[in-house]
Formats: sequence, C-alpha cells, structure tokens
Amino acid sequence: MSKKVAIIGGGAAGYFTAINLAESRPELDITIYEGSNKLLAKVLVSGGGRCNVTNRIEDPILLSQKYPRGGLFLESVFNIFGSKETKLWFGERDVPLKTEDDGRVFPASNTSTTIYNCLTRLASQNGVSVRLGKRLTSITQQDEQWALTFKEEQLKCDVLVMATGSNPKVYQMLGNQGIEIVDPLPSLFTFNAKKHHLADLAGLSVPKAFTSIKQIKGSKENGPLLITHWGFSASSVLKLSAWFARDLAHLDYTFTLVINWGAFDRAELKATFQEYTQTKPKDKVYSWKEHNLPKRLWQVLFAESELREYTNWSEIGKKGIERLLNKLCAYEVDIKGKSTFKEEFVTAGGINLEQVDPNTFAVNTHNNLYAVGEVIDIDAVTGGFNFQAAWTGGYLAAKAIAGKA
Repeated sequence: MSKKVAIIGGGAAGYFTAINLAESRPELDITIYEGSNKLLAKVLVSGGGRCNVTNRIEDPILLSQKYPRGGLFLESVFNIFGSKETKLWFGERDVPLKTEDDGRVFPASNTSTTIYNCLTRLASQNGVSVRLGKRLTSITQQDEQWALTFKEEQLKCDVLVMATGSNPKVYQMLGNQGIEIVDPLPSLFTFNAKKHHLADLAGLSVPKAFTSIKQIKGSKENGPLLITHWGFSASSVLKLSAWFARDLAHLDYTFTLVINWGAFDRAELKATFQEYTQTKPKDKVYSWKEHNLPKRLWQVLFAESELREYTNWSEIGKKGIERLLNKLCAYEVDIKGKSTFKEEFVTAGGINLEQVDPNTFAVNTHNNLYAVGEVIDIDAVTGGFNFQAAWTGGYLAAKAIAGKA
C-alpha cells in the first residue's frame, strides 16, 4: 500500500511541493486539501494579474537580503534552489518567462493564468488528487502517522505538509501540538492618511522617493511613491511596512511618514539654491525645472513653502530656502492606520524558524511534518521574493519526503 501524503493548502507552496514530489515518486498517494473553493488564489491576483514569479537576483546572499524575516534561514538553501532554478524549472515545463527592467520576472504571456494552468496541469498529469472545500479543524500525531479532522471527514496520512499560508486557526492547531508560533502581524501594507493635504493629487506618483518613519530610527526606503485618496502606496511604502512591521504594530500604526520626493541630497540641493541666489538672482524660483517632479506636485510643495510665484532667487532668503528644502526633502504626513490588499498582503510571523530544518523544511520537533510557504516565519518585500520562498520551500520539502518515504 502506497504511503499517503497530505498537503494542506492549494496555493503556490502546496502545489509546488505536490508536483515535485509526484514527479520523483509517482507511486505515492499525494492529495492537496484546500479549505476554500479556489486554488492558487494569490498566484492569480499577484502582480496585477500577471504573477510576479520570481526576481532576476540569483546570488543567494543578495537574494536573502530581500527578506525582513527568514533571510539567514534561506541564504544557504537558495544555493540549492533559488531564482535561477525557478526560472529553469518553469522553462523546462514550457512556461517561458521574461525579466522586466526593475528585476521582476513574469510569464512571457503576461498573464497569471499561464502559471495557474501550468501548476494545475502538472499536478493532474502526475496523479495528484485535489480536494476543495476541505477545511482542516484539527491535527493529531498518532505514532508515525497524522490524524486529520475536517468538517465532515477524518483520515490518516503518513506525511503531513502544512502549506496553509497565514491562518490563525491553523496556528492554534500547531500550537496545540507544542509547535512555537511567532505572533503573526501584517506586512506589505499601504499607509492611511485620511483627509491629508495631498488628497487632490490622488493617482499621482513619483518614480523615486526616499521614505522614512520619524519615530523609528534608521528607517529609510527608496522607490516609487503613489499618492492615493486614502494615503500613500507603492514600493517605497510597502518596503517600509515590511522591514518595520513589528515596530509599526507597536506604534499602533500611528506615526509620521517623512518623504523626500525626488530622493534629493539635501546638502547638495541647499548648495545649489544658495548658488542660484548669486548666479540666477532674477530667475523666479517657481520656474525651477530641475526638481523633475510632476508639475501639480511641485506647485503644491512650492505653495506650502510659503513662497510667491513672483519670488526670485535673490529674494528667497535663508528661511525661504529652508522651507523649500523641508517640503522637497522632509515632507511630513501624519499616518493613522493601514490598508491591506489581496495582491500585496503577506504576514510576518508563523512557525518559529528555529523549529524548521532549512535543508528539508521539516518541523524538527515532530516526525513526518513539513511546513512550506507563509505558514512559517518568512516574508519578503515586493518583487517576486515571497513566491520564491514558496518555490524553494516546496522543492526542498518534496526532495526530503521523496528521499525518506
């Protein structure tokens, strides 16, 4: 009788584990149990419906630096299965990928359906069973097996793989088995600033900004910044939310966002303005073009600097220069709250990495138990890195199970 492998969760990590295991050990009885009626939900919505599969970064050390939690854990295993191997894996299975200028890797078809179809097709071709609407309610280890209870069914398996993503009820089940859980918190979220002064500029973005949090020493990120009706978004904000997820939770998501709109060097910009007072004394400050900011944003920042359109460089004065520098390089906005979206949202927290073997993704306190994907305390910034962790964990867990089963 073939051994039974139960994979809880029909997302990227669960499917990748199942496929790689089935390809190497076709005689195993492998079943994916998904609590909802949807498969690969994040795959379908990620990257604006294009699926950001991975990133062009192939160096394991550089790749591991994109993970606020779990970077050191992943560094060694990226030598075995990293972004290079992910690209080869999909390419060998007739899914050509493309790399965009910012390093993100997508299917060449430009649609996430390609990845969805690839994974579901391979699972089916390799005999993986998939059962929808099977919400797990309890797990119990019995000798060398695991007893699983679903809402209307009980069964046993020889190997259990947890690929549920962040799920409070699952964490409680695991905690009941003596597995340590790091408290889950949101990561990759946008900042709310209701009724903020720039709401009329909603939809406007800058390609490169520096952002920081006034109350958190050493916080600084760069990248695109988007003004929204509710506040601020895009990668410079999302990266801040990821790296400082726990600090922001301690602040109850009430803090001051500091924006340098053009990633300016303040000292250099100050020197330039002071030079203009001598070399361009009759030129109007309002006509300065080198800010390279959207016109409407420049107009607002200029007005908030308490300058007049007719003010020229000889008239701006030291205080005027400081006010303009503050608006350009250190614009402050009061943030009160966060917004999470299906495409962006991940969780910081999960199974404590000290209890997971990085070479196998086995939970080292329990026999025949593996954990992959977001259920463990690993999360990344945007750019395909969260999926990469899922592919890596799924591949190594499958390899370990195949060698042991």
